[in-house]
Amino acid sequence: MPTQEHDIPAELFRWCPRIAADLLVEMGMELPDVRDAQEVSESCTDHKTSEYTADAAVLLETKDGPWGVVVEVQCNTRLDRKRFTWPLYVATLRARHECPATLLVIAPDAKIAGACATTIQTGHPGHELTPLVLRPEHVRVMTDPKDIVADPAMGVLSAMFHGEADGVVPAAFEAIITIAEKDDENARRYHDFVSALLPEAARKALETMMKTQTRYYSEAFRTIHAEGEAKGEAKGEAKGEAKLVLEILDQRGIELTEEQRQRIRGCTDPEEADAWGKRVLTASSADELFG
Repeated sequence: MPTQEHDIPAELFRWCPRIAADLLVEMGMELPDVRDAQEVSESCTDHKTSEYTADAAVLLETKDGPWGVVVEVQCNTRLDRKRFTWPLYVATLRARHECPATLLVIAPDAKIAGACATTIQTGHPGHELTPLVLRPEHVRVMTDPKDIVADPAMGVLSAMFHGEADGVVPAAFEAIITIAEKDDENARRYHDFVSALLPEAARKALETMMKTQTRYYSEAFRTIHAEGEAKGEAKGEAKGEAKLVLEILDQRGIELTEEQRQRIRGCTDPEEADAWGKRVLTASSADELFG
């Protein structure tokens, strides 16, 4: 059964078809200058018999004409049938659009990626297919929110392959806030994609950051905020925010004395808790947090 880990990477190519060209170039493939890109049907069936469907398909518009890209996301080691269907996908896209076609495989697991890269012998002399497999070294580590805002789809892949690297989660958080100021729908999509693909510890760190942010919430955090307002308990809200401040400080490795911890835990002043919440992501010490 398809999972988010499988479906979301494929969805990236529908959200931002141009990313197919960017990735192929990063992987060392020489493409003519790409002028445009569009999603096309991933179905590889022309007759009503057995249906063969790739995970995604993109048609690049280059200076030399169209160029097709078949995208397959592989999250398990069941590759036996792929040895037969992958060449079919490439051949069908090539025939349908009468253009060159390339197979791009997204396999987050290193062992699976290695298996996917094995050359497929079709049986015809000189006709073989070696899948291009995306690896961590093909996706840059994005720690500048401006880079993610400019290319959210690549930001999702950066989180997927490098979610545990320093700076990736804070950059993702700041990017969500910036994108939301202009386009709430894209901000929510980026947030949901990243949350689904981040390693568990990184995902929890992002969730903790999101809970302290008043400018943007995912649906889950909007519900939490609404419930808090309904109770109308300012002291309780202050305590809740102070607890989140402690969690973020622990995530960032900021050392606290027991007295400082008790001060944060015992906070019932909404204004003081809010001030800590605004400083907790940039403070380099407890003294900076308390101002």
